[in-house]
Amino acid sequence: MTVKETYDHMMSLAAELADLESAAALLGWDQETNMPEKGIEGRAHVSATMAGVRHEKLTHGELHDLLLELKEVGGDMGPENKAQVAALWRTHDRASRVPGELVKRMAKTRSEATAVWGQARKNKDFDGFAPKLSEMMSLQKEYADALGHDGTAYNALLEEYEPGAKLADIERVLNEVKDFLIPFVKAIADSGVEPDLKCVLGPYDTKKQGEFGAMVIKAMGFDLGGGRVDVSNHPFCSGIHGGDVRLTTRYKDDLRVGLLGTIHEAGHGLYEQGALAAHARTPLADIQSLGIHESQSRMWENNVGLSHGFWNHFFPKLQDMFPEHLASTDVNGFYAAMNDVRPSLIRIEADEVTYNLHIVLRFEIERDLLAGNIEVKDLPEVWNEKFRTYFGIVPPTPDVGVLQDIHWAAGYLGYFPTYTLGSLNAAQFYAAAGRALPDLEEQIARGDFIPLRDWLVENVHRWGSSFAPNELMERATGKPTNAADLITYFKTKYGELYGLS
Repeated sequence: MTVKETYDHMMSLAAELADLESAAALLGWDQETNMPEKGIEGRAHVSATMAGVRHEKLTHGELHDLLLELKEVGGDMGPENKAQVAALWRTHDRASRVPGELVKRMAKTRSEATAVWGQARKNKDFDGFAPKLSEMMSLQKEYADALGHDGTAYNALLEEYEPGAKLADIERVLNEVKDFLIPFVKAIADSGVEPDLKCVLGPYDTKKQGEFGAMVIKAMGFDLGGGRVDVSNHPFCSGIHGGDVRLTTRYKDDLRVGLLGTIHEAGHGLYEQGALAAHARTPLADIQSLGIHESQSRMWENNVGLSHGFWNHFFPKLQDMFPEHLASTDVNGFYAAMNDVRPSLIRIEADEVTYNLHIVLRFEIERDLLAGNIEVKDLPEVWNEKFRTYFGIVPPTPDVGVLQDIHWAAGYLGYFPTYTLGSLNAAQFYAAAGRALPDLEEQIARGDFIPLRDWLVENVHRWGSSFAPNELMERATGKPTNAADLITYFKTKYGELYGLS
């Protein structure tokens, strides 16, 4: 075959893999939104079979030979074709190290464990979940060993979500964030400033909340003709493919939960919708850095959705929708309530400042859990003690403590640090966008979010997996991921809100 014929054949196999990923994503979305309770056993088998088929195709000798041939003649291909080959080779190489039987066991256990976790959280019963979590942890260690590592199993799992990152790098940057946040949160608590939260605590009608959220994400540029918003226990975004991007959220009496959750997931959705159409069903459409992906949701939720300019535009519309709650509240009071900072139990409901301490806590626990320094049975005690140290409060029950997140049930070890990487990247992207769009704040205050969306499409979304995370960061912002812009953002915004010198 000619180089072109070899490349075209490789891309046809890659398209089949993308289709299988889309099908698996659709199954996962359905399990969290529509599937009846009695469907879990059958779904577990379907998920395992799907994962096995994809693994077999991904590790097949034919694909291996095609990729090797194309890597050898790389000089005869253009930069985008070489990037396609490199992206698929990375996925193929990792998958080839893992036995298909292990892949099936992991998929089956993931489906079972997430269902058991959901019931255990509902019943506030950690002991009922512990056996499945122990099983999943054993599988994760087996998986890390199969992938291969330098003696630090966490590195093998971290590579899944943040290519090129190492445990030592994550520890360094998270420690920098933690060392800043602990005294900063204390200074806020000691400031004596306490926003009046009555205006956000409702109760607010959930249907109207959904209508308002839809209006906001439409203004952000999210195409509801190529997506939808549903309700689930744990909000998420599922990019089935470019024309089908599904968001979920959840609602409580607190207006911040549903609205910020919707904006957050729409940030992910904009990334999925912003990919180049030419990359559809190709390796470059598979966004490999969750630290970059999370930056998009964190930026829209926090840097934009919690800004004064955002509420200068949207608060009158919210008042019109909920006059009985907001008629006596002005935009400054509402802005202060939306940006209230105080220790709280639930990660996904935390303010943007303390949120990152939630991530540090989870990262430190999963790192030690994988290394064997913590046993599963001791997790509630370890969790509560760290919570006392970082937040000054203790979860009263496991459902608002160690059982609150789905990640460990699903086997997503190495995932949590990408949330704070996302916060760091978000601050850098927003600062860079502000330099490129000098009137960005004025645009937001008048409800014109499209210039920001378009800047992100041009500098982030369209590239997919064409570049390594730090290379993409340097291209877009002029520097690799670091804590400086986030710390400056927090000091400036919350220094003003809480009168800190």
